Amino acid sequence: MPNASRTRTLLETSPFFQAAGAAAMSEVLRASFTQILPRGARLFEQGDEPDFLHMLLEGSVGLQAQVEGTDSTMIELFGAGEVFLAAAVMLRLPYLATAVALTEIRVLMIPADAFREGVNRSHDLCKATTQLLARHWRLMVDQVVDLKLRSAEDRVARFLAHRVPEEAGTGTAAMPEPRAAIAARLGMTPETLSRALATLEQKGKLRRSATGALVADRTALSQ
Repeated sequence: MPNASRTRTLLETSPFFQAAGAAAMSEVLRASFTQILPRGARLFEQGDEPDFLHMLLEGSVGLQAQVEGTDSTMIELFGAGEVFLAAAVMLRLPYLATAVALTEIRVLMIPADAFREGVNRSHDLCKATTQLLARHWRLMVDQVVDLKLRSAEDRVARFLAHRVPEEAGTGTAAMPEPRAAIAARLGMTPETLSRALATLEQKGKLRRSATGALVADRTALSQ
């Protein structure tokens, strides 16, 4: 495992690791390994059978999907600490989306069989997995509400607010991904995204920077 100490540090900050606990994770980690992949790399394709559960340790991954006869579009973005598409692993069903590295990434590869066996044996790992799936269900419902009921400006504001630590209430909302990927995730064009950012800046809700947006008041932005 490359840079084992750094990998361990990043792993221990993952909400999933913290929910499961070190003891429950130790067995599945013995069969796991990390990969460092460049921007543009694909972890899996829509329709593939899952061989691994992926935990992102550094960087950003986008899930994109398409139906026959259409271009692909970005449906979700995941950052460091996230585990994605665990449902496909648990159900042994094909992935409904393609996972693409939007930046250079470090990802933990947990063999699917080892993970399922661990969930069957460990109450703590099973509980953490249930919580993970519940969070992703809420994420999906929240995204549907966003796309159907909120304006482009509100969608951008909430997206950026979620990238500022809640306990701090202020900070930089990093945007390392291509703007086209963020716009697609939010259901808008890159031009609409740019206009929404400009409007929020004019209202004093944020200040744009080269790496993202400086947010003085997370609560005010999200409201």
